[in-house]
Amino acid sequence: MPFRIKVSLVIVALLVALVVVVPLVVPLGAPSGARPLAEAVAQAGRSDARLVPAGSVELYAVQRPYSGPGTAPLSFVLLHAYGSNAFSFDLVLDDLARYGDVVAFDRPGFGLSERPAPSDFGADASPYSYAAQVTQTVALIERLGLRNVVLVGDNAGGVLALEVAIARPDLVAGLVLVGAPAYLLQQGGGAPGWVLRTPQLARLGPVFMRQLAGQPGEQLYAGAWFDAGRITLAQRAARSVGTTVDGWDTALWQVTLAGAPQSLVGRLGGVTAPALVLAGAAAGSVPASESERLAAELPRASLARLDACGDLPQEECPGQFVDLVTAWLAGQGLTGH
Repeated sequence: MPFRIKVSLVIVALLVALVVVVPLVVPLGAPSGARPLAEAVAQAGRSDARLVPAGSVELYAVQRPYSGPGTAPLSFVLLHAYGSNAFSFDLVLDDLARYGDVVAFDRPGFGLSERPAPSDFGADASPYSYAAQVTQTVALIERLGLRNVVLVGDNAGGVLALEVAIARPDLVAGLVLVGAPAYLLQQGGGAPGWVLRTPQLARLGPVFMRQLAGQPGEQLYAGAWFDAGRITLAQRAARSVGTTVDGWDTALWQVTLAGAPQSLVGRLGGVTAPALVLAGAAAGSVPASESERLAAELPRASLARLDACGDLPQEECPGQFVDLVTAWLAGQGLTGH
């Protein structure tokens, strides 16, 4: 065999070893700054929040009771975007509480909710899947005794809101869907499932997720704003709380492994509640065509465009967000005022 070919084969063998073997033997430390869940919850210091059992997990829920006259006519359940948490809705909690009880919770894999390890559940029983999150959301609603629920979903939280509305129309009085990638999210893409589930990526996947605690995650967050210069230090700190919990990187990798939700094509006719679809104006916003198609295919939907505001209006333009939502509620006869 010519020497040049021998050298090439050696190089190929070394590359294969690097890709296949090294990830299995190189020690990988835990992410810095993480602590047990109980400590992270205590560190957050929120008297208005607690861990609530919901199905197979405990969800960290922020609650704001109704502040208006008489009995609460509505309940709001707020579902955050990918990489975010319940604190994203802090600036609108009091305003929404004028119209009903308000609950914002951290979806599994995010914020301060429980993060079951892969060894705690079977391959077909991931608590991070969309099907499991529907079950968890319903369980939370029922445990807290919420009625006439308006689901407010931001980005991927909007897709979850739609799934809950399809599964349990009896619980849902209305939907507010902010920059919901109702069709893009379900296109999937990326590496095949068998690649993602190799032993190598089982170890390296969580390390990839750690990038969301650094500059890549910051860029993702800033891209959802119309004017990222308005992001406050408090908002940055609130968004990063999920990276303070032990195992947060492994749990986020499990969210990735859970895959895209079931396609909504042909299923939106099952959404009987009225819906307000909000489209952001930031360069990084979900394409307007997504919101336009969603509003057209939902049986009872209104479309509104945010003015000089991105896909996080509850953070960037809370006044505009509350005005649009409350005006829509009044138009639907849902406010009780």
